[in-house]
Amino acid sequence: MSYKLQISDNNLKINANVRYENLAKMDRPEVVAKTPTQKIAKERSVVNGKVIQQGEMTRQWVDDDGKIYGKSELTFWYSDEQVSENSQTKVFQVSGYQPLANYTDNYVISAYYELSPDDNGMKKDFDREQATRANLFQMRKLWEHLNENQMVARGEFCTSSRGFIASDGYIRAVKVNGNKWGLEIGVFKEEKVFQHLNEGVPAEAMAPVATTKKRIKMI
Repeated sequence: MSYKLQISDNNLKINANVRYENLAKMDRPEVVAKTPTQKIAKERSVVNGKVIQQGEMTRQWVDDDGKIYGKSELTFWYSDEQVSENSQTKVFQVSGYQPLANYTDNYVISAYYELSPDDNGMKKDFDREQATRANLFQMRKLWEHLNENQMVARGEFCTSSRGFIASDGYIRAVKVNGNKWGLEIGVFKEEKVFQHLNEGVPAEAMAPVATTKKRIKMI
């Protein structure tokens, strides 16, 4: 499934309507558990030996006194700061550019999304084609800037309206097989913390020189 997104950079005068979709599409069969009689067994919630059926158990917000609250009655806090829930990003506003090495060396990327030009929802074939070409041109403009300068474009990018900590995305220029090109967004998860980096070029450890030792014999 693809989602609409507008990419904007006022300084470079880039404004592209695109669609993004997750690059992870490999279908993997599930690992299933089977009983000795080859029936499929699944983990389920059990209370006092009784299997809880769907709909019998719900999750609600409850205080230490056991009082139940609706989500709209609550405020949410991160440390001592009140926060609001994320909303899905509709406009990727480029906040800055960073060296490509940051993308590969400094950050853990949790997911990758491929970008394609949108047709702006036009009804007529001609209008759809024109909109797609215009957005593709804007994408290429951004691609050339990233490729020539070996940089990535950074901006806030939340793929869903869940959670409270907003994530950042990095747009990277992709070049495959010489003349094929594209753009991807990698979603920032956390910064890499290297704890075993080395300095300088190590000298090769030399093997000890074998020596002939005389054995002592009494007779």
